[in-house]
Amino acid sequence: MRLILFSVLLLATKLSFAKEPFILAAESSWPPYAKEDGQGISREIIEKAYALVGMKVTFVIVPYARALHLTKQGDVDGAFNVTRQQSTERDFLFGEEPLLQAAASFYFPPDSNLNFDSILDAPNRMSVAIIIGYEYGDLYDKQRYRFSEVAVTSQKQIIQLLRRNRVQSAIMFDRVAEYHLEQLKLPKDSIRKGPLNHISNIHVAFSRNRPSARDAMTKLDEGLRLLRLSHPRVNELAL
Repeated sequence: MRLILFSVLLLATKLSFAKEPFILAAESSWPPYAKEDGQGISREIIEKAYALVGMKVTFVIVPYARALHLTKQGDVDGAFNVTRQQSTERDFLFGEEPLLQAAASFYFPPDSNLNFDSILDAPNRMSVAIIIGYEYGDLYDKQRYRFSEVAVTSQKQIIQLLRRNRVQSAIMFDRVAEYHLEQLKLPKDSIRKGPLNHISNIHVAFSRNRPSARDAMTKLDEGLRLLRLSHPRVNELAL
């Protein structure tokens, strides 16, 4: 009788544990993918994917660098929106399915004469405004030693630096640049768009130091596959 009771309690404990929601760190400054309140395109995709496999997810809304730190420490299961590249694969686990793809380009002050076809042709010692902790692709990582980086915490700061000619260039994700120009009620030519820097596969990066993270990764992959089967145009959210 005691053995039966113990087995029932053990099973109940396992089922209760299995229903615990996964915890993801959501960055707060990459609209429209991630807005200040944690909402946005990426979260919408994640919630729909987990719902399709019967899993719940909760979010901790923090700056991007903090989201990565919490994930490394194992305080949360994962963080988004992370570019899968060599530098991030060293620290995190990645599933097979990206959330979305996003294109990033170089941007210049409106009256700048600077021009080049690719990052390989960019001049040495060029000043480049970037966001602290963001990834800009493997090729940029290999070339960044040639540049003078100005790292800031927000996209609005980047736009201000460009408009005031405080930097020669910046890298911004195109959809994010458009969003902020609209929010600031600025015309598109307030900054000048240059060549493509890279197209990122944007992922949830999962912790190597949290036991539930691998399950969270597997379930998200399952959910994303189902989501794309049931909603073939879901990828258009990111365009």
